[in-house]
Amino acid sequence: MKFWFFPLALAVLASPAIRCASPDHAPLLAAKARPPQSPATPPSTGPLVDRAPRRYRLDPEKRKKAIAYSRDQYILYFVDFVLSISIYLLLWRTRTAAAFRDWARRLSRRHIAQCAIFVPLFAAAASLLRSPLDYYAGFALDHRFGLTTQSFASWLGDWAKNLAITAVLGTLVVWIFYLVVRRAPCRWWFYFWLLTIPLALGFMLLEPFVIEPLFFNFTPLEKTRPALTARVEGMLRHAGLEVPRSRIFEMDASTKTKTLNAYVSGVGASKRVVVWDNTLRKMSEDETLLVLGHEVGHYVLRHILKEFALIELLVLGLFYLGYVALIGVVERLGTRSAVESVGDLASFPIALSVLTALSFLISPVVNGISRHFEHQADQFALEVTYGIVQDPNAAEARALQTLGEEDLADPDPHPFIEYWLYSHPPLDERIRFAATYKPWTEGKPLELVRQR
Repeated sequence: MKFWFFPLALAVLASPAIRCASPDHAPLLAAKARPPQSPATPPSTGPLVDRAPRRYRLDPEKRKKAIAYSRDQYILYFVDFVLSISIYLLLWRTRTAAAFRDWARRLSRRHIAQCAIFVPLFAAAASLLRSPLDYYAGFALDHRFGLTTQSFASWLGDWAKNLAITAVLGTLVVWIFYLVVRRAPCRWWFYFWLLTIPLALGFMLLEPFVIEPLFFNFTPLEKTRPALTARVEGMLRHAGLEVPRSRIFEMDASTKTKTLNAYVSGVGASKRVVVWDNTLRKMSEDETLLVLGHEVGHYVLRHILKEFALIELLVLGLFYLGYVALIGVVERLGTRSAVESVGDLASFPIALSVLTALSFLISPVVNGISRHFEHQADQFALEVTYGIVQDPNAAEARALQTLGEEDLADPDPHPFIEYWLYSHPPLDERIRFAATYKPWTEGKPLELVRQR
């Protein structure tokens, strides 16, 4: 699943850029590498030839490469946290943020105009300071491991788009944040939290229409795979879900990456299922149905709204702790760095430092919630395709195996890394579940899908 409400409510405040340009590198489900089938290819009915894996296994060379890539990703995660805090503290202690505030005040007396000046300056300064890490993590590393097709010019264009999006969204959120702080100095943490709910829902509604098309092209799946789309509709009816054909898309991920993925996004009228073209090229129709069955599960099981509600509750506690910490820091150290009060725009890097630290600490909780929902989606995919796909267990197991092979997933993540960073269960665990979950062979009822 892709959730932009958390970046809106928190990461717009706690991160110098929304990284829309880089697809989520924790793919939901992928497929077995094989020549793409013709759209007219009928569903397979004969015996399965491929043996489905029961564990996640890589040959020695691929295993070594996957471990090296994964280790670099883990290191970058923690380096990113430390660097972000360091940049915010630098912009605060050097009075750079205070200088931006002074420029904004000289140019306008209106608070919203001051935010429209201050936020882009701050976002640009922070982004430029972290650009070497962004370049290595988002471009150089994937090129070194052969996972990307993106040119430097394309990457730079996406980096600039991210900066522009951050400036625009950040101006809105920062304006609201400081407006609430100034009008309710003792309760702003609660009132601002309330406001993040409609803001986040509004962004979730608009993001598929406004943000995603800035980085990729989307084509209705029925235009490229009509036969597959017909099978998808049958699966959707089995799930009791109505998603118009016009909202099932193929995304041209191959213009920037060699990895595989699929995801859901949007709410209400904007909800959609997206599968990457790389995934479609490397999978059979049965395996594609397992991919989409996983995504459909997020809708049917209401994972988007459930995770939204759970994370918003966490954010409420985070905002209160941030309020306490921010008040303490500004009262003790603010005047030494030209910060007049919590309601002063110059306090922004302090607020970012506090929220970044707190969001880092709650990452294991957020990821734990996500792992639970992703496991349910795996189970739902097996149940909803039972009777539609000849052998859903084999199809999902093969899909997950290829996910690891193509995306260089860690074959043996350390328990701490899994606990702190993983939004999905490790692949070996998912494959073992896919290979063994067969309630229909034991006469047991399906748990998540209504039996036909």
